[in-house]
Amino acid sequence: MADSRRFRDALGRYPTGVAIVTTFADGKALGMTVNSFASVSLDPPLVLWSVEKGSDRHGLFTRATHWGVNVLAADQSELANACAMKADIEACGGLWGGDAVPLLEGAVARFTCQAEAVHPGGDHDILVGRVIALDTPRDAPSLVFHRSSYSEAG
Repeated sequence: MADSRRFRDALGRYPTGVAIVTTFADGKALGMTVNSFASVSLDPPLVLWSVEKGSDRHGLFTRATHWGVNVLAADQSELANACAMKADIEACGGLWGGDAVPLLEGAVARFTCQAEAVHPGGDHDILVGRVIALDTPRDAPSLVFHRSSYSEAG
């Protein structure tokens, strides 16, 4: 197998969408930028994403009973960068609403999920959630990550 840098570079040739997964903890809206979001099943409606086991946000999300997935618009790359560095959505400049989970303003799609399962996956854990609500509040191009850079889908 190739070294990890070559592996990452090869994976970087596959464009992925960018999302911020969110939850509430201690009365704060917290989030984490991910590009590992994917659908699992239509019936029941299930999605997945993965979190690095060494991440300071790992326990926050693996213990959460509910989390949101906010698919970002192409003009939200600054928010994506900020939430990659720190968890506090307000400190990252994000605006949000929602009762069960923080739902980000400006996102192109938002999914409210009930935690369904956590599966080990090497140095990550794979989180599976049942979609209990969704909306598509904005009709705009999505943010895409490709070859270590952001761009616009389409």
